[in-house]
Amino acid sequence: MTSLRFGIPSKGSLYDGTLEFLASCGLKVTRANPRRYTASIRALPGAEVLLHRPHDVVHKVAEGSIDVGISGLDLVHELRGDDEDLLVLFEDLGFGRAELVLAAPETWVDVTSWQDLADLSVEWHREGRLLRIATKFPALVRRYCYDHGINYFALIDSQGATEAAPGLGYADVIADVTETGTTLRDNQLKIVGSPILQSQACLIGNRRVLRANQAKLERVRLVLELIEARRRARLFYSVMANVRGQSVEDVGREIARRPELSGVQGPTIAPVWDKALDPDNAEFVTRQPHWFAVTVVIPQEQMLSTITHLRQIGANGLTVLPVQYVFAATSEAFDRLQRSLA
Repeated sequence: MTSLRFGIPSKGSLYDGTLEFLASCGLKVTRANPRRYTASIRALPGAEVLLHRPHDVVHKVAEGSIDVGISGLDLVHELRGDDEDLLVLFEDLGFGRAELVLAAPETWVDVTSWQDLADLSVEWHREGRLLRIATKFPALVRRYCYDHGINYFALIDSQGATEAAPGLGYADVIADVTETGTTLRDNQLKIVGSPILQSQACLIGNRRVLRANQAKLERVRLVLELIEARRRARLFYSVMANVRGQSVEDVGREIARRPELSGVQGPTIAPVWDKALDPDNAEFVTRQPHWFAVTVVIPQEQMLSTITHLRQIGANGLTVLPVQYVFAATSEAFDRLQRSLA
């Protein structure tokens, strides 16, 4: 099979974020019917989009029935285990941000840190009881507890409303994903210590499949190129202005007086056609003074400084546009993938 099987979340905020993100990268997902669990991407011929629950995306990429997919980094760390075939191709897609945290009842006024929980677990162990932690992430929580000195605990599997567990009495504390903390506060819970994991949407792939199929690898390269260029572009603006000068060289020298504001690789400068002149008369190129169109691509934080600099050298008609894509000489993400496949 040469068709690239691309798994994405089937519903919820991660589904909405995925569709919006892919569309911004030029990879708009077309779904003929909201009840269908297959879709397509016109800009990526030879790709089949499959919609699954986020944790199923991770499972299916790991086993190779899906080639690449988008899911949450928390699920990847929870479910991957020692599977070396499950690769994280792009760790941060810029949406779906959340934290896996441990939360205790607000009435536990003396418990504010992981050390407090470790001390409590020791005290309870002496009394013959264990600290019960309700969670959907047993592997991550178990590892984190042992790393932070919490050695006496029991994990309670919770696939429903985990935040209700302490109130219902079947757990003492919980470990769950939160975006804002509102649901925790609504259930009289407070976050204890630092987050277990910072999570966000990520792109994953199957090493075994991509190593064996060059056609699929080439389609993945296109996806990585577009994602990387789109993510990089969000750091830049394109500034355009008309600048008066004697020549291209004269204008270039004026702009270069502030090299840090001269664009990523320097300004682009071209003569401006004077609309008051006869278009059949080429004298506009020798008329004085001349006007030149200047374009510079600069980091977002330098936008106002660049505007000020251009004004100081006599610029007018300044416009600023967001940059859609910024491609480097090579794709760093694809280079990393090739190294991992070698």
